[in-house]
Amino acid sequence: MDKTQKFRIMLVEDHPIFREGVHLALTFSNLNCEIVAEVPNVRQAVDYIESHPNGIDIALLDFFLPDGNGGDVIKVLKSICPQAKILLITGEVNHPQIQKLAQDKAVKIISKDIQSADVTKIVQTLIDENPDKPTTDDKEEKTDKLSEREIEIIQLCVDGLSAKEIADKLNISNRTVEHHKERIFKKTGCRSVMELIKYAVQNGLV
Repeated sequence: MDKTQKFRIMLVEDHPIFREGVHLALTFSNLNCEIVAEVPNVRQAVDYIESHPNGIDIALLDFFLPDGNGGDVIKVLKSICPQAKILLITGEVNHPQIQKLAQDKAVKIISKDIQSADVTKIVQTLIDENPDKPTTDDKEEKTDKLSEREIEIIQLCVDGLSAKEIADKLNISNRTVEHHKERIFKKTGCRSVMELIKYAVQNGLV
């Protein structure tokens, strides 16, 4: 892969000291990666994922968060950012909910008792599993598959909802809706909502 392109990491952790420790460990490692987002809760994680559907290669997240849990974040990641590798770092690996996640082959789980050097080693294995260059926000992405959220927004556009109404219904910001619409137009080649409606009908999205 092109060594100038770094694997982008989103860090979801509500404890500042632990979050800073992971950040420092990765920053001062020799890994070909960068932390593009550090957030303390589910809501901010979801906002970032929705705003950067092709901007995350690896997600490092805690399970127990102030407004939910890592499973909530993983569900959104799989829907919107399926290319992202998932590493769950928790202090309670034997918790029933975490054990249930352990059955998911897409999720790697490690204990918070791990040394920082070992965290970097595990992140390196995630990078090595994908030798291709990370995904980019290239403008040539018209053939990319639509995410479930993008399809949902198309369907709401077909129903005649405005950007604000869509934002209110999905509990996201207007900016996030507009970002999704821009990507939808780019992927489908549509230039207006009317063209998008026609596209949705022709492709069985409604």
